[in-house]
Amino acid sequence: MNTIDKVKQWFIDRDLENGGRLDKQSLKLSEEFGELCAGYLKKNEQLTKDSIGDCAVVIVGLTLLIKVDVHKIFKTSGYDRDVMTCFGFLNQNISEFQLCQDFGDNGILELYLSRTIYWLKSLSIALGYSFEECFELAYQEIKDRKGRWIDGTFVKEEDLR
Repeated sequence: MNTIDKVKQWFIDRDLENGGRLDKQSLKLSEEFGELCAGYLKKNEQLTKDSIGDCAVVIVGLTLLIKVDVHKIFKTSGYDRDVMTCFGFLNQNISEFQLCQDFGDNGILELYLSRTIYWLKSLSIALGYSFEECFELAYQEIKDRKGRWIDGTFVKEEDLR
C-alpha cells in the first residue's frame, strides 16, 4: 500500500467524513504551512521535512471531504524552482482554497489542492528533499495516533486530557 492510500485509510478509520469539517481542515493546512515556514526560517531540516509531509497529509483529508480523487491531486510533478517562489505560490494556493471553500465548486478546490501539491513537490526539490520521504515521515508520525473529532478538528488523545 502506498503512502497516499495509507493516509487515506487513516482518515477513513478515524471517521473524517462524519467528524471533520472543511473549514477547520483548511485552517489545519494553514497551520502546517506556518510550521513549514518556521522550519525553513530556523534552518530546522527535520521540522521542514515533517511539515512538507504534514501539509500533504492534510491535503489527503481535504480531498476526502470534497470527494475528489486523491491520486489525481498527487499526480502532478514538482519542478526545481526558487525556494521563495515556492513559498509564495504555496501561500497563494492555500489562501485561494480557503477563500473558495464555500462556493460549492469542488472543481476549483481540486485545482488549488493539486497546485499546492505541485508547489510542495517543487519546494522539496529546491531544498534537496524527497517529497515521498517527507510524506512517509509524516505518516509514520501519525499512523498510530488516537484521538477524536471535536467541532471538526481532530484532537490527539494526549491533548484531550
